[in-house]
Amino acid sequence: MKTVTRRFLAFAITLATVSVAAAQGKPIEVFADGTFNAAEVTLTEGDTMLIRGVSFSTPVRRDVPIRSGDRIRTGRDGRVQLRFADGAQMSIQGGSEFRVDSYVFDQDRQRSFFELIKGSIRVVSGRIGKRDPQDWRLTTPTATIGIRGTEFTVDQTVCPASGCTDGLVSGLKVAVIAGRVAVTNPAGTVEVPAGATLALADAQTRPTPAPGPAQPAATPARPAGRARAADPSVTTPSAGPAPAASGNMEPIEPGRFGER
Repeated sequence: MKTVTRRFLAFAITLATVSVAAAQGKPIEVFADGTFNAAEVTLTEGDTMLIRGVSFSTPVRRDVPIRSGDRIRTGRDGRVQLRFADGAQMSIQGGSEFRVDSYVFDQDRQRSFFELIKGSIRVVSGRIGKRDPQDWRLTTPTATIGIRGTEFTVDQTVCPASGCTDGLVSGLKVAVIAGRVAVTNPAGTVEVPAGATLALADAQTRPTPAPGPAQPAATPARPAGRARAADPSVTTPSAGPAPAASGNMEPIEPGRFGER
């Protein structure tokens, strides 16, 4: 009985400590290599895989937190939604490969660096972007995306050397629902405001927003002839062809991220 009581008290103390840490925006656990629990899995369905170092787990599980260095892969029917320690939320769609490059969030330090290797994600930024947007970035094979406090979708289509099939076109597409994002590659940088989209065929294409209201990343951009008035802060030379989507991006209802 005493052993059970001691175990119960230890569990209660641990639970209280974790609750206080979470409420204060502190990382719940720090590992020997200095990494943190970056995010909790709020939803997982279909074909999914978590890769950590040289090991992997399939499917992604809700009871296994995501850490820096972790990679998530989803099959065509797979989907994973994450809630990060700073309150940011992310939905990783089918046919995607996503990596948490480096994540830190506590009272003194913050860093939120991600990589979308291929596929589609939807992002709602958290406190890291509000403290300092320079501490948040998403890298893709085509460009690097920075935020100004926002909600947006990204679709990165990667084709093999033999070329795309099924009507797909290699490239990047960004659609901004709220706030602004900055898109940078070796050819330049452009800010994309809410309600606009951007399409890049490759890393050498100059970033210029495709006209029209923001759409989910899986939706083709509207034709240039239907453009709204250009934002004065955005350069507007003609954009390259919009890449076709690599998967279906399911919209997230405001205030209901992670719920079906």
